Amino acid sequence: MKKKVTSFIKWFFLICLVIIQAIPILQVYLNSFRTDGDVKQKPFGLPAKWIFTNWAETWKVGGYTTAFLNSLFIAAVVIAVVLFLISMCAYALSKMKFKGKGFLTGYFFVAISLPGFLYIVPDYFMFNKIGLVNSRISLILIYIAMQIPFNMLLLRTYLADIPGELEEAARVDGCSDASVFFRIILPIAKPMLFTITILIFVNVWNEFLWANTFIATDALKPLATRFVKFVGEYSSNMARIYTASAITITPIIVVYLLFSRRFIEGMTSGSVKG
Repeated sequence: MKKKVTSFIKWFFLICLVIIQAIPILQVYLNSFRTDGDVKQKPFGLPAKWIFTNWAETWKVGGYTTAFLNSLFIAAVVIAVVLFLISMCAYALSKMKFKGKGFLTGYFFVAISLPGFLYIVPDYFMFNKIGLVNSRISLILIYIAMQIPFNMLLLRTYLADIPGELEEAARVDGCSDASVFFRIILPIAKPMLFTITILIFVNVWNEFLWANTFIATDALKPLATRFVKFVGEYSSNMARIYTASAITITPIIVVYLLFSRRFIEGMTSGSVKG
C-alpha cells in the first residue's frame, strides 16, 4: 500500500510538471495557426479556423532565413572551438600533474559563479576600440569565453572517472600521449561531448543580452534578437507574434526530440561501463 501511495504521488507531480511546461508551448503553436482576431478573442483552445499561411508569411516578412543562418553559423563555430579547447584542457586537468593545476581549476569555478552582465560594458568598450562591435566575430569570441568554464569542468569530471589503467595499458603497447588522448580518451568521452554540444547549441541559440548589445545590423542579427525586433514591429498582430515564437523555439524542440535520450545518457552514464 505504501509503495502504491508513493508511486501515485510521484506520477502525480511528474504529470503536473509536464502539464505546466507543455500547455504554454502547445498554446503558442495553436495560436500560430489562428487569425489575429481569433487570437485576441479566444487565445486558448483550438483555432476556430486553421490558418496555415502564417508560418510562411511570418518567415518572409521577419527575415528569418538570414537570422536562422546567422544563429546556425555562430553556434557551429562556437561548438567546434569550445569542444577542441575544453577536450584538451579537461584532459590536462583531470589526468596530468603540473604546477598551477589547482589554481586553474579554481579559476574556472570562479568564472562560473560570476554573472556575465558584469563584463558587458568593459567588453563592449574593448571590442569597440578594436572595431569588432556589430560583427559575428565579437559574438563568437564572447560565446566561446562564456561556454568554456562550465563545460570544461563538466568534461573534466567525466574524464577523471576513466581508470588510469586504460592509459597505462595503451602506453605499454607503445601509444604516445597524443595517441592515448585521441584513441582512448576521446572515444570514451563521446557521450559527454555530445551532451556538451547540445548544451552549447541551446545556450547560444537562446542568448539575447549580448547579441542585442553587440549587433545592430539586421543582416547580422541572430534569431533571438531578430524575434524581439519582430515583436516590436508587429506588436499589434498577435497571430504573427505567436508564429514568430513558434518559429524561434522549434529548433530547440526538434533537437530535444531527436537527441534527448543521448543527452540524458551523457549526463547520467559513467565513463566506463563494467
